[in-house]
Amino acid sequence: MTGPGGIDRVERMATSASDGLRTTLGRLGNLVGVVVIIAAVIGAATFATGMWVFDGSTGWIVVGGIVCLVPVGAAAFAFVLVRGAAKAAPRLLDDARTFLAGSSSSAAGVLIDHDSGVALGMQAKSFSGLRRELLDRRKELPALFAGVRAITSVPGLVLVAALGFIAVGALGTILLLAGLID
Repeated sequence: MTGPGGIDRVERMATSASDGLRTTLGRLGNLVGVVVIIAAVIGAATFATGMWVFDGSTGWIVVGGIVCLVPVGAAAFAFVLVRGAAKAAPRLLDDARTFLAGSSSSAAGVLIDHDSGVALGMQAKSFSGLRRELLDRRKELPALFAGVRAITSVPGLVLVAALGFIAVGALGTILLLAGLID
């Protein structure tokens, strides 16, 4: 990627990739913040309803506590990943520049679409090859590794949290109805 005009090209691609990853991380951060709040509210409401229905039994405290905390835990872990990537964001441009200057073209191709020069942080491409290469270089490129790890892990964690709070909300509704009927 170096040669006549190659350094400028790497700089443009690194800037584009860095900006794209930062934009994606910002959007993920907003999404995760909402999911954490929803999961916490639904989990707390369901746990409180279970405490009322089961008269504060130890079984509910243990089992209900675990069930109600799973969506909150998944959302909180997603928040931690996004927050860690956001803290490393100031080094993202340097890491992207280093990665693009000395990386395999297939892994770098995931980060940047060479035909259009558009950062792929916001497009649905497979990050598996990029993530594998960055896993090997995570000490050398910590900001880029944290950003790609967040982008590849957070959607699954948000899905677990969303499905979890739907299930926990349904359980809370059933417990509420059972408590009102009883």
